[in-house]
Amino acid sequence: MSAPSLAVTSGTTDSPAPSVAPPPQKKPEPAAPEVAQKELGVVEHSLDKPVISLALGKPRVAALVSEGEQVTPWLFENGKWRAIAIPERLKVTASDLKTARIYFGRDDKPRIMGAREVEGQVRQLYLRYRGGEWKVEKAEIARLANDPPAAMWGLLGHADPEVVCKHGDQCIIKRLTGWKTMDAGQKMPRVDLSGKEAFALYDDSVAILDGLAWRELAKVEAPRGMWGNAEEFWISSAAKAPKVFHGKAGKLDTFPSPVSAPGGMWGTGPADVWLAGAEGLAHYAG
Repeated sequence: MSAPSLAVTSGTTDSPAPSVAPPPQKKPEPAAPEVAQKELGVVEHSLDKPVISLALGKPRVAALVSEGEQVTPWLFENGKWRAIAIPERLKVTASDLKTARIYFGRDDKPRIMGAREVEGQVRQLYLRYRGGEWKVEKAEIARLANDPPAAMWGLLGHADPEVVCKHGDQCIIKRLTGWKTMDAGQKMPRVDLSGKEAFALYDDSVAILDGLAWRELAKVEAPRGMWGNAEEFWISSAAKAPKVFHGKAGKLDTFPSPVSAPGGMWGTGPADVWLAGAEGLAHYAG
C-alpha cells in the first residue's frame, strides 16, 4: 500500500535582483493522494438506508439503520430486508443504539450489545432476537447481567472466540471448548476478529488476546482496522495524517494511507489486503 510519489523539479535563471522584495507567496495546499481507479464489477445496492452497524450471518444479514431520530434493526433473509423493531416496553432509545453494535450468535440469531441509559445511569444492553421479537437475554452473559450496572463491549459471532465484557468488571471468553473469564479493565476498545485471533483496538494502541489477557502489539494512534495474526499484521490509522502499519518479526513499518478516512481491513494473506476509505477500496497485492 505505497503512496504515489510526486517528482518535483526546480531551476534558476540569471536575473537582476528586484529593488523591492516580492510579497511572500502562499504555499499551495498539498494535493490529495491519487487513488487508482479499477473496475470493481457488479455491485448491487441491497439496503438504501444509512447503516451504522452490520453483521453477517449464515446466510442472513443484520444491520442497525439510523434515520433521523430513529435507529432500527433490520434483517435480510429469504432474499428480502425487513425491519425488526425493538418493542417500546424494553425502553431502548435511539441514543442507546447509536453506540451499540449488532452481531449474530452461533445460533445465527441477531444480538445487540452495548450500553443504555436508565434514569441517568449507564446500564448493560444485551438483546437477542428469537421467536420473532427482541428479548433481554441475561442467561447468555451470566454474572455480567448483575449489578453494578455498566456498559458492555466485545464481539459475538460464529467463530471462536466470542468476547463479552462489562466495563470495569469481567470479560467472558466464549469458545466451543468452554467459557473462561478475565479482568475487563477500565477501557472499552473495539474488538475485531481476524481468523481465530481477537484484537482490541484502543484509542492509541492495538492488542491481541493472548490467553486470558490483552497483549499490546503496536502503539498506533486512532486505529480503525486490523487484519492478520500475532506474527504478521496490518493496521489502519485515522490519525490527522492517515497511515497504514505493517508489523512482522517485531518490526513495525509505516506507510501513508492510500485513502483518506481509512477504516476496516480484510485480507486472505499478508500480500492480499483490502482497505476501506472515503474514496472507496484500496487493494494491496504484495
